[in-house]
Amino acid sequence: MAGQVPRLRLRSITKSYAENRVLHGIDFDIAPGEVVGLVGENGAGKSTLVRIITGAIRPDGGELQVNGDPVTLHGVHDGMHHGIHAIYQELQHNLFPQRSVAENIFMLDEGRRFGRLVTRRPAMKKAAKELLATVGMPIDPDAKVGDLSVSEQQMVEVASAISKQLSLLILDEPTAALDEQESGRLFDQIRRLQASGVSIIYVSHRLEEVFELADRIVVLRDGLVSVEGQAAELAQAAVVRAMVGRPIENFYPKEHHVGSDITLAVRHASKRGAFRDVSFEVRAGEILGIGGALGCGRGPLLRALFGEMRIDAGTVEVRGSQVRLTSPNQAITAGIGYVTEERQRDGLCLQRSISDNVTLVKTRAFATLGGVMRKRRELAATASVMDQLSIRARSAGDLVGQLSGGNQQKVLFGKWLVANPALLLLEEPTRGVDVGAKVEIYQYLNQLTAQGVAVVLVSTDLPELCEMSDRVMVMRDGAVVAMLDEEAISQEEVLRHSLGSAA
Repeated sequence: MAGQVPRLRLRSITKSYAENRVLHGIDFDIAPGEVVGLVGENGAGKSTLVRIITGAIRPDGGELQVNGDPVTLHGVHDGMHHGIHAIYQELQHNLFPQRSVAENIFMLDEGRRFGRLVTRRPAMKKAAKELLATVGMPIDPDAKVGDLSVSEQQMVEVASAISKQLSLLILDEPTAALDEQESGRLFDQIRRLQASGVSIIYVSHRLEEVFELADRIVVLRDGLVSVEGQAAELAQAAVVRAMVGRPIENFYPKEHHVGSDITLAVRHASKRGAFRDVSFEVRAGEILGIGGALGCGRGPLLRALFGEMRIDAGTVEVRGSQVRLTSPNQAITAGIGYVTEERQRDGLCLQRSISDNVTLVKTRAFATLGGVMRKRRELAATASVMDQLSIRARSAGDLVGQLSGGNQQKVLFGKWLVANPALLLLEEPTRGVDVGAKVEIYQYLNQLTAQGVAVVLVSTDLPELCEMSDRVMVMRDGAVVAMLDEEAISQEEVLRHSLGSAA
C-alpha cells in the first residue's frame, strides 16, 4: 500500500476532559482497503479516538485528513458525508428498534432517494432487500429491528452503511454477542468490503480475531500509540505486553474448587418457545459452563433461573429447597445473583455513583429502620469492593457511566460481592473487557468458588468457556445434548454438539 494516499490520516491528535488528558498526540493512518486492528485496555483512549474519527467529538489539537484533504468534522453526519461509519458494541446507538428494517437502513437518506420515509414504499423495500442480499442476510424489510437477533441487527447496520457510499467502517467489539457461525459470516462480509476498497478499523479485545483479520495492528496505552506493526510480524504476547504494560503468562488462571454439596438442581425445566426438559446440577465451588449456538436456549434458561420469566414445567432447588422463581426479588432471596449480558441496559444505573450501584441489591443492609442510608457503612463496603476488584476510579462517588467498560463490568460484579449469593449466573461476563481486566475477573471467580459459590457461565467466547469451566453443558434447539466433564472439554467438542450433524 506504499505510495497510496491514506483514506484517513490523523496527526498529533489530542483530547482532554477537564484535567484528564485522554489522548496525548495520536498519529494514525489507514490506507484504502486496509484492515487495522485497534486494541488496548479499557480506558486506553480507543473510544475517544473512534469518536473523533466519526465526528462525534472534536479534538483539542492536531489535524485530521480524509483522502489527503484536511477536514474538520462538525458531527457524525459530517463524518458520514465523508463515507465514515461506525457500528458500536451497544447497537441501540444506531438503530431504532420499533422501526422496520427498511426504515433503519435509509433513516438518514434525507430524501435523496425515497423522499419521506414510508414503511411500505416499494422502492425502499426493494432497495433494502437488495442490500441485505449483498451482506448475506435475507431479512424481511418490513420486520421490526427490535425483533431481530444481534447478528441480524449488525448486518442491518452494515447494509445501511453500504447504502451511503461507505469508505471507512469502524467495528467496535462486533462479535461480543455472536456465536462462531455468526462471527464467520461477519468476517466474510468484512473481507468482501475490504476487497471492494473499504477501509476497516476493527476494535476488539479478542486478539485471535484481530490477528486473523487485520493487516496491521495499532496498540493504544494511556492515550499513546505503544506498538504499531504488521499483524504477521507481531507476536500476541508482545501485543498483550504493550496493552497492559506487563506480560501475562496465563490468560485463564483456572482453579478447581468443586465441593460435594449440590447448590442448584434443575429438574425437567421447560419454557415454551425457549427450552425444554432441561435437567442438571451445580455443586458448591463448581463452574458449570453452558455452550451452544445463539438461540439454543441458554440465555432464556439463565433468565428463568433469575425469575425474569416463569418456567412452564419442572422444578428448581437451591441448597436442597425447592424455590418458585417468579421475580428477581425471589431469586435474590433464594441466594441467586445474575451478571447480565447487557450491563448498561440491565445491570447498572449509569447516572448513579459506584457506591449506589455496589450496594443496590442490599440497600436495606445499609439503611436505618427509618430508611436513611448509613453513608459511612456504605462507603466502607464500596471501598472494600473497589480494592478487591481493582476498580479504577477517583472515588466511590464517580458516576458509573463515566467509567471504562472494564471498570463498569467490575462494578456489576461488585454488587453481587456485597450480596454474597450462593449461586452466581454469568452471561457473557467479560464482554467488551480487555485482556488484563479479563484475567482479574477470572481470578475473582477463583476467589468466589474457593468460598463455595456455585457458578453457571454462559459465554460465546469458546476459549473462555472451555478453560474456565469444570464441566460444560451443551444445548441445541432448547434441549441439553451433551454434558462434558473436564477431560472431554474442548472447543471442537462444544462446536460439534452445538451444531449437530452440521459439524
